[in-house]
Amino acid sequence: MRHFIVVGAGIAGLNAARHLQRAGCSVTVLEAAHAPGGRIRSVPFHGQTIECGAQFVSSRYRYVLPLLQEARLASRLRKTSAVAAMQRGPVFHAVHSKRPWTLGTSGQLTWGETWQMLRGGLATAREVRSVDPSHYASLAALDDEDAQAWSTRVFGEAAARYFFEPMVHGLYFHRLAGTSRALLGALTAFNGADTLTVDGGWQALPRAMASALDVRYGANVEQVSETLEGVRLCVNGEWLDADGAVLAVPAHIARAWLPQTRLGESAVLEARYAPSVHVALGLPPSWSAPKVFQPVYGALFAPVEGGPLAALTFQQGKTPGDGPIVCAMLGEQAAAKVGHLSDTALVRFVVEAMAAHLPGIDRAAVSTHLQRWEAAEPRSPVGRARAIAAYRNTLGRDRRVVLAGDYLGSPWTDGAAETGHWAAQHLLAARMQRPDHAALARAVA
Repeated sequence: MRHFIVVGAGIAGLNAARHLQRAGCSVTVLEAAHAPGGRIRSVPFHGQTIECGAQFVSSRYRYVLPLLQEARLASRLRKTSAVAAMQRGPVFHAVHSKRPWTLGTSGQLTWGETWQMLRGGLATAREVRSVDPSHYASLAALDDEDAQAWSTRVFGEAAARYFFEPMVHGLYFHRLAGTSRALLGALTAFNGADTLTVDGGWQALPRAMASALDVRYGANVEQVSETLEGVRLCVNGEWLDADGAVLAVPAHIARAWLPQTRLGESAVLEARYAPSVHVALGLPPSWSAPKVFQPVYGALFAPVEGGPLAALTFQQGKTPGDGPIVCAMLGEQAAAKVGHLSDTALVRFVVEAMAAHLPGIDRAAVSTHLQRWEAAEPRSPVGRARAIAAYRNTLGRDRRVVLAGDYLGSPWTDGAAETGHWAAQHLLAARMQRPDHAALARAVA
C-alpha cells in the first residue's frame, strides 16, 4: 500500500487526503494548528456562531456541496438574503443579486449605466458558459487583461467603480486594478446563485472530514525533500518518509520548503496574498440597523470613496432574546496600514469606521471579537490562471511533491477544494507508473 503525506488540514488538503484514502492509499495529514479548517473558521460569539474566515457557501459550488452532503451537513444549509447594500457616494443602495435591474431602480447606477452593464454581461456570460468557475486554470484564455481596464471598457466606468470593484474588494480585499479579468469571468458564472450559510458554523465540514482521516495536529514541517523513492519531510525535528506529498498550504510557506523548484512551480509559488482584519460586534436585542441595511446579508463598500472598510455582514439572533451581530472586514490597504496596532486599538479603529455608517454602534456594542488574517485571500493578477495551467500541464508524473491550495485555484473555498482533488489525481496517476530513477536523480542532484 502506498503512503502519502498531506500537509495542511484546510479544505484543499482534506479533499486531497479524502481522495487518496478512497483510492486505497494510506494517508497522514499534518496540520500545524490544533484544529482543521484553515481559513474556514467558526467561533462561538454573543450566543451564536460567527464565521471569521470564509463567510458563505454558493449554491453553484461543484466540489464543496457534495462534501457537505457526504458529511450530512446539507440539512443545515440556509439561504441568506439575496439583497446586498452597495455604496455610491455617501449612501448605500439595496441591490438584489437575481434582479439586475435593481441596480437602476435602487439608484446604484443610472438607467443608462445599468443598460451598458447588462449588455456587457450578456457577452461575458457567453464566454464563460461552459467554464467551471472553481477550476481557475480553465479561465486561462480570459487571463489577458487588467480587470479595471476591461470592465470599464465593456461595462462602463460607473459599473467598474460601483459594482465590480466593491464586489472584488469586499469579497477578496484587493483592488480591481492589478486583477485579471479572468477573476471577473469566474464570478460571472455564479450569477443567479444563492448564498448559503451553515447553521452552527461551517467549520463543521472540515471537522467532519478530518474525523475520517489520520490528522496529526501541532505538526510543524521544517523541510521537504524529494528522494529517488519518494519524499522526506522533517516534522518537529524528526524525518518522515512517504511515497508522495501534497503541500496544501499558502504559497509563501510552500516556497520556503522547496528551495529547488521545477519548471512551472516557481511562477505559482510567487503568488501574493491580500491581508484583512475581521471584527465582530455583539449588540443588544433592541439595536437595529439603519433601514437600508435591514433586508441585507452584507454591505459592500466602494474603495473609490476612500473608507477603510471592505464589507459588513449582518446576523440576526436565533431567538427574540438574542442580540444581532455585525461583522466588519478591512480591505488590504487599510489592513496593512493599521495591522501593527494592538488588539484594543485595532478594534477601536474598526468600530469608529463602522460608526460612520451605523450611528451609535460604538456605544451599543456589548462584546467584540477580533480576527487578523495576514494572508486572507490570494491576489489574482494577470497571468495567474495561465501560470496555474502551465504548472499542471508541465508537472511530470515523476514529481512526488504536488502543490495545492487557493492560490492554485479560484480564490474561494470551492476553488481550494478543486485543487486538492486535482493534486490527489496527479499522485494517483503517478503511482501507477514505475519511477524514472534517472530523472529523479537529476532533479534531486
